[in-house]
Amino acid sequence: MDAAGLTILLKELEMDCAVVRDAAGKAAERIRQEVPGHLEACAYELARLYNTFERMLERICEEFENQFDKRGDYHERLLQRLSLALPGIRPAFIAQDWVGDLRELKGFRHVVRHAYDLTLRTDRLAELSQLGQRLAAQLPQWCADFGKKVRSEQGWEP
Repeated sequence: MDAAGLTILLKELEMDCAVVRDAAGKAAERIRQEVPGHLEACAYELARLYNTFERMLERICEEFENQFDKRGDYHERLLQRLSLALPGIRPAFIAQDWVGDLRELKGFRHVVRHAYDLTLRTDRLAELSQLGQRLAAQLPQWCADFGKKVRSEQGWEP
């Protein structure tokens, strides 16, 4: 990773943060609209939120590690990998205290993606929507902190 590559990555992550923020806002809005299909619309936005977040993790792996096998427990391994600091390669992106909450969003996305018969619960969607909003609020700072740590580790900043 060079300085230009990091600048490009951080800009891509910034754009992803905007999508996560949009999805979180729409999920919160959909859950409040008491109209037919509002729970399904909320579920879609929560899945979109996590899909975008996972793409952010993939971008980081691709740039710093050059590969990440998409097999078996790929989604879980991706969360675990990005919560690890890899000295000489890259800092951690995800704080350890967020991993459990992110697993909740990941698990919900999995259910939405693969369930053929799904009954959505308003209380669960509200809980996940709040979690998505917290994530959306934190992500820009995670990206900024990640960029600062990379620059510091590479000696690009004093």
